[in-house]
Amino acid sequence: MSFISLSQWITLLGDKSHCIIFLNENGDAVSFDEACAEEPLWQVMLNWRNIHLCDPHQKAKLSRLVQASLDFGEQGSTPLPPPVKLETETGRVLYIDAVPVPIQLREQLNGAHALLYIREVAHASDFFKEFLQQEYHLTPAEASVTIRLAAGASLRAASKQLNISIWTARSHLRSIFQKTNTHRQAELVALLAHADY
Repeated sequence: MSFISLSQWITLLGDKSHCIIFLNENGDAVSFDEACAEEPLWQVMLNWRNIHLCDPHQKAKLSRLVQASLDFGEQGSTPLPPPVKLETETGRVLYIDAVPVPIQLREQLNGAHALLYIREVAHASDFFKEFLQQEYHLTPAEASVTIRLAAGASLRAASKQLNISIWTARSHLRSIFQKTNTHRQAELVALLAHADY
């Protein structure tokens, strides 16, 4: 099996910021979306397992994510792992997510059991905000306050940056503490430092 480095693999994206790969029950690619199919170099990338990642931890996370999406049943009581974040030596950030395909749609998607969704994120903070909203059920305003606090800003500085009153920021902070099950700003920052986004 020939491996493609992450940098080469991202180069295959070209100017596209996303791609969808359809996976069969074994996790092998059955087809690509039309945007990817136009690019002849995508034919080299017939298997996601060919991606060479320097970090074995990230490779294992990607394998677990794909396997979990393939094993995900209709009753799906176990939540899927979060998307895998990958960075190249040049600083480009890529997220790979796997989505199970319902049984009713598999025939229409060439027998695909899962979709591997690959996207490049121009600003990691945009994804972090989305992560906070999904993982902790924060509102967009609460997520904005949380991002600034996680970056080391005081509540007063965060309120000025967001152009909101200190009272509104405090109200958001109380809600953030409740939703994240934390009690102090230091606990919140520690929680976010270990978040897997």
